[in-house]
Amino acid sequence: MQQYTEDMEQRQQGNKQSLIYSGIKNIVKSCSGTTELRRCWKGSEKPTDVVQYHSEERSLALQLCGWIGRGPDIDVEPFLRSLEQEGEWERAASVALFNLDIRRAIQILQKGASAEKADLNLNVVAMALSGYTDEKASLWREMCSTLRLQLKKPYLCSMFAFLTSEPGAYDAVLNESRVAVRDRVAFACMFLNDNQLSRYIDKLTNEMKEAGNLEGILLTGLTKDGVDLVESYVDRTGDVQTASFCMLRGSSVEVVKDARVQCWIENYRNLLDAWRFWHKRAEFDIHRSKLDPSSKPLAQVFVSCNFCGKSISFSCSAMPHQGRGFSQYGVSGSPTKSKVTSCPGCRKPLPRCALCLMNMGTPVSSCTGTGKSDEKVDLPRDKKLAQFNNWFTWCHNCRHGGHAGHMLSWFRDHSECPVSACTCKCMQLDTTGNLVPSDRL
Repeated sequence: MQQYTEDMEQRQQGNKQSLIYSGIKNIVKSCSGTTELRRCWKGSEKPTDVVQYHSEERSLALQLCGWIGRGPDIDVEPFLRSLEQEGEWERAASVALFNLDIRRAIQILQKGASAEKADLNLNVVAMALSGYTDEKASLWREMCSTLRLQLKKPYLCSMFAFLTSEPGAYDAVLNESRVAVRDRVAFACMFLNDNQLSRYIDKLTNEMKEAGNLEGILLTGLTKDGVDLVESYVDRTGDVQTASFCMLRGSSVEVVKDARVQCWIENYRNLLDAWRFWHKRAEFDIHRSKLDPSSKPLAQVFVSCNFCGKSISFSCSAMPHQGRGFSQYGVSGSPTKSKVTSCPGCRKPLPRCALCLMNMGTPVSSCTGTGKSDEKVDLPRDKKLAQFNNWFTWCHNCRHGGHAGHMLSWFRDHSECPVSACTCKCMQLDTTGNLVPSDRL
């Protein structure tokens, strides 16, 4: 997808493109100016013309399949070398053969037969390839047609199916389900005319969608068709994590707003919360807001002055806390700013802590804090968070509160509000009030 985006930028003279993958199905359907080429076998003693097709869109499709198509000549050698390094000898040989290079295919098979843990049958296959002839009534074609049915490895079957097929009739290759989708699509882009290619891509796309096979994203892209495919995948596996990340990473805003996509995202967030992976869920939300700015939540809670109604922070953002119980608010800034105890707008004093009776904003004494609330957070130097013990904390029910450190200490031994004559069970109203801290598990 990244390579596809960079290519689009080059084609549109450097215009910045968003990372949205529309799929080979859409690319092929926009195909125009297809050229029919007649190419010869590179390793055959009797060169025979083989019909291939080329267009700018087909070359791009070959790149997306990993075959690195560039212009009318397809440079597959880097791809073949990478397959050899990974020990995928049969696949490398078949790709070389599909590019009409029998000699290179034979070399790959021989190299594979001599490698560690090699399959000696590859030498037999190489010998069979060396006798290739295009004569329809030849004994070679008859024997290879029989041999193909006995081979168990899909790429070897495809090689002989290709050599024994009539021009333009490559169903035995295209319908070999054990061959990777990207290789079948690349083969189709090289040897099928526009009508055949369009029908085959549609047929293969429908098969991938019904099976919920994520390889089909190569065809559908992360479009509406891609949502249908991923929906089938989620129905089969329940993997909302993969579905959520994929759709956020390379889909348009319209696709991300699809009800199914939003359902996967919310279920994934709920799953992380249920597992108490709150930090991971927060990281996911941050990542989501970068990819989909419209998903960034608005501030739910903010602290304002009782007298003038203005925010008491110095460009601080609100610290939302979902639930009916307590909310916390951290005052940021330098140590000097953290000592401010009055509203920056009207200079009226801030509320007092229900326990220490000091105005909010005054740092808590080191002897009264919990001592376990200061986790190191990587923030810019000019936006340091105050210690958690100093945060404003209040009950949504009775509106009483104080410094977070004091409130935590109080509710370790008490259930009622610390304010005299208030019988509110503050901590019991909080959705996380009865959870056991992770360090006690």
